[in-house]
Amino acid sequence: MKGVMAWKPGAEVALGDLTEPVPGEYEALVRMDACGICNSTDQKLVQNRFCPGPFPIILGHEVVGTVVETGSKVKHFKPGDRVFRQRLPKMVEPDGIRSVWGGLAELGLITDEWARRGVPYGPESFPGDQQKLLIQVEPALAAAMITLMETLDCAASNCGIKAGQTVAIVGTGPVGQAFALFARLLGADSVHVFARTNRYARRFEQISRCDSFTLGDDDSAEARNILAKGGFDVVIEAVGSPDALRRAVALAGHRGAVFVYGVAGIDHPFPQDLLARPNVKRVGAKEGRAQRRLVDFIEAGKVDLNDWVSHRLPVSACQQGLDLVMNKEAFKVVLTA
Repeated sequence: MKGVMAWKPGAEVALGDLTEPVPGEYEALVRMDACGICNSTDQKLVQNRFCPGPFPIILGHEVVGTVVETGSKVKHFKPGDRVFRQRLPKMVEPDGIRSVWGGLAELGLITDEWARRGVPYGPESFPGDQQKLLIQVEPALAAAMITLMETLDCAASNCGIKAGQTVAIVGTGPVGQAFALFARLLGADSVHVFARTNRYARRFEQISRCDSFTLGDDDSAEARNILAKGGFDVVIEAVGSPDALRRAVALAGHRGAVFVYGVAGIDHPFPQDLLARPNVKRVGAKEGRAQRRLVDFIEAGKVDLNDWVSHRLPVSACQQGLDLVMNKEAFKVVLTA
């Protein structure tokens, strides 16, 4: 089978040959339908600035596919099911190729954790990310759901955004935009975005419906008023850079909480003194908990998945897609089989 690989740090990505995975008794074999390019993580992986290790590597983690075969003890997946997040083992043998999730391979594996654990299927018993889609949408839009589920779960469960709060988002990529949207949908009193570029200012106003968009250090009058009262209730670092974290800490003032969602590269790590502050917390997500809630927002017309994909390209155009992301010419690129 083929997979999208980076052959050495900083080199172009291209399709290469891989040995097909064989599902175990609790695993299902999944054919890749679509996979998003992560604007932050995939760039850092290709440059060996995140999860460093030997090359070549197989990329892809914002992936959806269709089950084609199941192991003998799989109970909750069947051929034809569309699922999230198939992947490959950390080292693909006998090829000796490292997988950093490996969703951009023609075939991958998901595990029926519910059958393995002997619990009912669903996020209540196990919030796994490898689960069936609850809505019928085209593969590219399904791939876009992954970032939305991650940010929705993080905003609601880990950042605790609720009605009446003031929320600041530091960062303007897809993650920052999704956090701004969900802060609004979760009832935040006001949502403010802090950026180093105005590239997506209009998207924030139209789609994420933020109250102000601050470019550089020239805060809006409303933001200055919040800072004068002690800072924002919730501040989310959605970039993965030391400067963004410093900005987030300043916006929290003496009363707010900072949630660090961005992933910093090993060459520019977050300052440890800032991470050690009592009001600063690194957060992730258990996206499996959020699919039902996201689907409810979609069906209610509050989230339009078409807003979250800017470019669709075939997998064979993987380098073109990565170039679009790295040159900031695309908001979200999805590669399709």
